[in-house]
Amino acid sequence: MAPIARFRQSAELPSQGALVALLILAAAWLIGIPEALGVARPATIPVVLVLGLLLGRWALRWLYVVLAIVAVLVAVAAWTPVVPQLAAPFVRSDRVNLDSVDAVFVFSGTVNSRGLVMGEALDRLLTGIALRARRPALPLVVSNVRADERSTAAASAADQRALIALVPASGPVEWIDSVASTRDEAVRLTRRAFQARWRRVAVVTSPMHSRRACATVETLGLAVTCVVAPWRPSGWPARAPAERLLVMRRLTYETLAWIQYRVTGWAHWS
Repeated sequence: MAPIARFRQSAELPSQGALVALLILAAAWLIGIPEALGVARPATIPVVLVLGLLLGRWALRWLYVVLAIVAVLVAVAAWTPVVPQLAAPFVRSDRVNLDSVDAVFVFSGTVNSRGLVMGEALDRLLTGIALRARRPALPLVVSNVRADERSTAAASAADQRALIALVPASGPVEWIDSVASTRDEAVRLTRRAFQARWRRVAVVTSPMHSRRACATVETLGLAVTCVVAPWRPSGWPARAPAERLLVMRRLTYETLAWIQYRVTGWAHWS
């Protein structure tokens, strides 16, 4: 019995550590930390489980401290108006004067395996189409995005063309390809703008993405009118707990993205 008792005693702390670590991971998912770091959710589970087993023996108390901190962040995010207030400065919506704009540019987003535009990308495109319809002669600039990095993966262009064709317009549609980030799109847009001698572009994107996206284009030397598309995953400002957690996840992502863009000089807060 003594060896069994010793085994149970030696396994108790690592087991507690693994459980606490998994609880920390679950709370981190709620506020978007893994996504903001670019880590896939399934990949985090075994790593966190092993860390919990190791730290449970020597640093179980600190794991509980981290769990308490993350749990408080989740509670504050879900049940108080703090997150909408923190998110508000990330939104930039300029007064639109289409007479001063030389083109309308729509930031892209994700597409599914069939190349159909999804979620925020669809809202951005529809907003850009509606904006260009108010001055049909304007060029509409969109990005062709693939479902994954393979060259044979389904691309978004066919779906985008079908959606654009729903609203007759006399202006051309121009395409940007090979984009993987906000920075990529900004660089390719600016390059095309300088070739066409555009001075100001209406940039259409989602609310929380708007300040960083527009600042990235401006840092490259192009004047911008920032246009915010509707954000359907949540009410704006968010009022329900589930909506606030969605905004918290986006806030976490944009905060880390802004740190990267400021450090690299890709964007400046204005």
